[in-house]
Amino acid sequence: MTQVWILHNPLAGRPNSAGDVARAVEALTRRGVSTRLESHATIAQFRQIAREAVAAQAEAVLVAGGDGSLNLVAAELAGSNVALGVLPIGTANVWAKEIGLPLPAWSRPEALARAALTLLDGETRWTDLGECNGHKFLLWAGVGLDAFVMHRLSGQRLFSRQLGLAYNVLATFFIGAEWRGFEARVTAGGRELAGRYLLAVAANVNEYGGTFRFGDTARLDDGQLDVWLFAGDTYAEALAHSARLFAGKHAGHSGVTHLTSDRLEIHLARPQWFHADGEPFTPAERISIQVVPRALRVLVPAKAGRDLFSSAE
Repeated sequence: MTQVWILHNPLAGRPNSAGDVARAVEALTRRGVSTRLESHATIAQFRQIAREAVAAQAEAVLVAGGDGSLNLVAAELAGSNVALGVLPIGTANVWAKEIGLPLPAWSRPEALARAALTLLDGETRWTDLGECNGHKFLLWAGVGLDAFVMHRLSGQRLFSRQLGLAYNVLATFFIGAEWRGFEARVTAGGRELAGRYLLAVAANVNEYGGTFRFGDTARLDDGQLDVWLFAGDTYAEALAHSARLFAGKHAGHSGVTHLTSDRLEIHLARPQWFHADGEPFTPAERISIQVVPRALRVLVPAKAGRDLFSSAE
């Protein structure tokens, strides 16, 4: 790579990330990479700069932010030859965990620079994107407890940013006590199911929410999504599902359905909040999710290709 744009969201993750981003820029510059650093905090600005990078035929855009910032840029780069990478300074950093990048910490101020160099020495791959009611996503989308929690937390971004993932996890347990699930008819993978569910997720990745992991079978370029349905309507059932998911014992449980499909339709008895990559959207009665195959070029560490992609290149 010789021309890289870096889009920094100063409101993402823990405060005072500018120094870490500057060190990453310096590390790339020392390796002979021409960099352009843009620091913006609004959705409109992020999208505009991403579009400018495409028009300028940049080789790559590195997003210094969280998964929400990454989502915004991914939607703008989709269908172009500009590759997307992440410098993880967000709260959960799910994409970075999925591809095995070094994560920043107070004790590791050099981690972001190491992540930048890991991507520089890594590979460029094509990944699928998903689309949920018109909103593109890189990680997952769905309806239920996670969307309900993210909607409730949307007004508490300051606390989430200051206290990090631990705050989100703790808040989820408190907010989740109010959740009683939803009635739905679900069509996916040639099957139609109906019942009351606590959570329905279509995932393009194995990591979930920064704390859990669905499994190890998801591939980023296979044209399929992993669909997970968690049945129930009580807080006790939600806690039990969470415990099994955390322990990796959820697959095969009688209250959990796992399907693979390139398309998912959820018809709800009444409108519910839904989300794409953790960003909540206005309640809807119908959730339509589909795969956009190999829609985005991404930068990943060299070792990631063996486990995350179905194709050789």
